[in-house]
Amino acid sequence: MLRASVVLGCWGVVCALLAQEVDVAILQSREGGFYADAVQRFHQELEKQGVSAQTLTFALKGDRSDQDLPRRILERKPAVILAVGTDAALLLKAHYEKLPPAQQVPVVFTMVVDPVGQGLIRDVERSGARFAGVALAVRPLRQLRVLQDIKPDIKRVGVLYNPKDPVSQRILAQAREDAARLNLSLQEAPLEQPAQMGTALQLLAGKVDALWLIPDPVCAAPEPSQQVLEFAHKNRIVVLAFSDSFVRRGALVGAGVDMAEQGTLAAEQVVRILNGEKPEDLPLLTPRRALTYYNLKTARALGVTIPDMLLNLAERCTNEATGLARAAIVVLRTDGTGARGSSRRATL
Repeated sequence: MLRASVVLGCWGVVCALLAQEVDVAILQSREGGFYADAVQRFHQELEKQGVSAQTLTFALKGDRSDQDLPRRILERKPAVILAVGTDAALLLKAHYEKLPPAQQVPVVFTMVVDPVGQGLIRDVERSGARFAGVALAVRPLRQLRVLQDIKPDIKRVGVLYNPKDPVSQRILAQAREDAARLNLSLQEAPLEQPAQMGTALQLLAGKVDALWLIPDPVCAAPEPSQQVLEFAHKNRIVVLAFSDSFVRRGALVGAGVDMAEQGTLAAEQVVRILNGEKPEDLPLLTPRRALTYYNLKTARALGVTIPDMLLNLAERCTNEATGLARAAIVVLRTDGTGARGSSRRATL
């Protein structure tokens, strides 16, 4: 059976344990942030299901050393690889294209926006590949409606993104269509490097009523996203983000999937594989919850009143440890039963 759980995230420790075999190797697209939240929930779910698995965690650094990570991971002879984020999943996919099927260890991915379009799986009902996992699927329409719910006079929404990132390209393609349906004008500011954030923001100065922060690896990184929040604060602009971490830092509203839940769903897939199921036979899992977060301090500073109906739907209201925000957290189920509440505002 599986050995006792040992979680090793430090690269120095990884190098010291080159010969050690593991049950689950974890490859994160980046260290920290919402990737770490998903991995933490992954371990919690394994424990909850009574699975004791030895794991080893790696993280991409964004340099040439990344290309050697798949080989190093396979040297540990894991039963399953967990790929957290699109970059990690695509790196493994590229490596597997050079390997015979017998050497392709099952991969469970999570936090991937479009796994079918990116060639990780063949169909949502049945993977048909050595990859199976969890989609990070939130239609822009649902997010943009949140802006209209809390500030109906918003007409111009600025979005920053890396035009070379395939995930961001797909999000923007959907967003253009959805913005038109909502009579919103989408103002785009492309940038390929974090150092270009200042210039991109200046392109939007005076041209937008709100900024929309999408899960783009360049724009959502800690330093560039902080520039977005500071720009918005200085110019009194609403920021719509995709997770609560940005709301805690000053964004007015966050709307999207529960990032940590992505780890829970990934654990379910991993357990099925460890119990003998083939990744080729597994369906694509999608988020079961949609979360909306509000920063009430930011709302007061901007003179924005969050409708009582939305606040009354909150599962809980918390005072964040920073003392900067009181976040009302609205949890809406998207598991096929529909959202709690009957109005459009409740259903996003």
